[in-house]
Amino acid sequence: MYRQSHFHSTTHELLAISRGRALLCFGGEENEGRVEIEVVKGDVILIPAGVSHRLLEDREGGFEMVGCYPKEAKGWDMCYGEEKDREKVEKIRGLGWFDEVDPVYGSSEGPSTKVREGRGRETSAS
Repeated sequence: MYRQSHFHSTTHELLAISRGRALLCFGGEENEGRVEIEVVKGDVILIPAGVSHRLLEDREGGFEMVGCYPKEAKGWDMCYGEEKDREKVEKIRGLGWFDEVDPVYGSSEGPSTKVREGRGRETSAS
């Protein structure tokens, strides 16, 4: 996870924490509605395209995570909320969501398949 706030406009991102403990920020430091959360080894986070994220603090040293992307993603871009990113942001609405198979649970019953329908939102980092 980079120490600079960034987001992706071309794909959603799944992060799996593989080592350590860290404080992460989602939504941008300047945003009153941002979320700051401590993550530890074993946590999994699904970040929708367009959501800013960054590492605030590596709390043990050696923090490590693995980023995963949908098969159909043609790569990911790096956006920093600059004026030049505006056109990219408009394209996020056209990205598909995980309506049929949850990328963590591997079934149609996982929590991410219910978000679009508004039937439930999982907020736990574990």
